[in-house]
Amino acid sequence: MHHPPWDQRGPFVIASVLDEDLVARLLAALKAGQAKPRSYQGVVDLTERDCSYVEVPQALAEEVNGAIGAHVAACYGVETAPMENQPQLIYSYGEGVGFVAHHDEVTDIERERAADTGQPVIGGDVTCVLFLTGPDQYAGGELFFEDPAMEVRPAAGALVTFPATRTFMHGVNRISAGERITLLARRTTATA
Repeated sequence: MHHPPWDQRGPFVIASVLDEDLVARLLAALKAGQAKPRSYQGVVDLTERDCSYVEVPQALAEEVNGAIGAHVAACYGVETAPMENQPQLIYSYGEGVGFVAHHDEVTDIERERAADTGQPVIGGDVTCVLFLTGPDQYAGGELFFEDPAMEVRPAAGALVTFPATRTFMHGVNRISAGERITLLARRTTATA
């Protein structure tokens, strides 16, 4: 059986990657942290993205990496590793716009603006979105992809992963009630 190259595979949705205890500790880290507004292309613009974030403490980030590594490798058929010297972020989306369609490749303009605004630049080859709240805790807020066209609202603990390339345009639909909380981790491949 022939598989396409790793960077053309996805998106993948995998249930129950994080256990309830780790999800609870990550949510506690969000509540204990100092939330900051998150940017799009280095600029905070609430008409394009209405979201705040906190950085994941290192010990919890290591647990997340341990939970996702084998799943990500199985999806792409290549070994991946966490991005060194780059934080994982917990995102909180309340009622509001969500996040317009975008790709996850880091751009020069994002780097330039982030240098001025202090926003984190999160690079890498593979995007991993881990859901910390489930569909019973918010309305709307589907993670959508343009090609292939799909929308997902998985249970807490689920992983959605896809290549961080311009091919995988995606966004977050408007949140109409509740709070949608996810964790973003990026990984690098040995083949990139």
